[in-house]
Amino acid sequence: MEIFRVLRIFLVFTVFFLMGDPYCFLSSSLPERLVKSRAAHHNYTAISEFRLLNRKTLEYCPDPNPYLQITTSSTAKLFDEEYITVNIAGVLLPSTHHWVAMISPSHSSVAACLENAILYAQTGDTASLPLLCHYPVKAQYVSNDTDYLSCKKKECKEKVNGICVLSTCGASLSFHVINIRTDIEFVLFSGGFVTPCILRRSQPLTFANPNKPLYGHLSSTDSTANSMRVTWVSGNQQPQNVQYGNGKSATSLVSTFSQTDMCNTFYLQSPAKDFGWHDPGYIHSAVMTGLNPSTKYSYRYGSDSSGWSNWTTLKTPPAGGSDELKFLAFGDMGKAPRDNSTEHYIQPGSLSVIEAMADELSSGGVDSIFHIGD
Repeated sequence: MEIFRVLRIFLVFTVFFLMGDPYCFLSSSLPERLVKSRAAHHNYTAISEFRLLNRKTLEYCPDPNPYLQITTSSTAKLFDEEYITVNIAGVLLPSTHHWVAMISPSHSSVAACLENAILYAQTGDTASLPLLCHYPVKAQYVSNDTDYLSCKKKECKEKVNGICVLSTCGASLSFHVINIRTDIEFVLFSGGFVTPCILRRSQPLTFANPNKPLYGHLSSTDSTANSMRVTWVSGNQQPQNVQYGNGKSATSLVSTFSQTDMCNTFYLQSPAKDFGWHDPGYIHSAVMTGLNPSTKYSYRYGSDSSGWSNWTTLKTPPAGGSDELKFLAFGDMGKAPRDNSTEHYIQPGSLSVIEAMADELSSGGVDSIFHIGD
């Protein structure tokens, strides 16, 4: 009898599982706004074809088109943040399967990473090699340019007796680029995300200062408001400084992590061993001491050899026990691109969260914002 009771429980759970998402029973009681938000989140974070690119073979398309090319609006050294226009020209037949990837480091050729084959055991992929060597940072379908499929951007390539007998099509895409320290390239693919093959590569682009100290964060060290910690990232492992107040300075402690620090076992290596890895640079942290509560200070961080951040103003919080502080706390806000790209993981609400917090700060609604999480 006991075995039949266990079987009945198993069947109930099996039917419940096969009916789909268990949360669907709660959807009818949720506000419509939350239901749509949940659907949008699932759409962006599900295992999409783009997120499975690491398992795809990577070959060159048999395309003899002599006119096809991919270029960028800038060939100079890149700034720490800018928008790059990627131009595709010389296309004979526009397709919905054409897409452009931003890849870093720029050597996306699989010739340098065939030894990674065994590491793909963790993905369960035993397909034929070679596999994609570097996971694209972001990608866009060329049809994001609404004039592409209709070939409104035509260019005559051949004329006979003054009459154009061969025209090609073109497109332009805008990519938001930030300083990730390693060079980048833009690669034009055909075959969509399912059967990608390379058509053309752009020239590699490098950043003007890969060691530039960037992305500073402030954090309070205790409730006295007499000190504040500044944390930033640089491509230079040598200690740097934060300068603040009237000639004060503090030297940074430096840390980093490598592929060997990623979660793995002896038999199954972490995906960060190959397609999921990007050099994090060096994390600098320094503490500004001797501060007064509820006081404004200017500060900058960096070094003469790596460069300096801009001077920025902070206001220390009130001392502990004060009732004058108004603050906004939030959890992990996620990430989303500022262009029309697809990325590995997108949480579309993150940009609106940042904008709302900026509005609160500028309007004086809050004095401080605290990020709760990692």
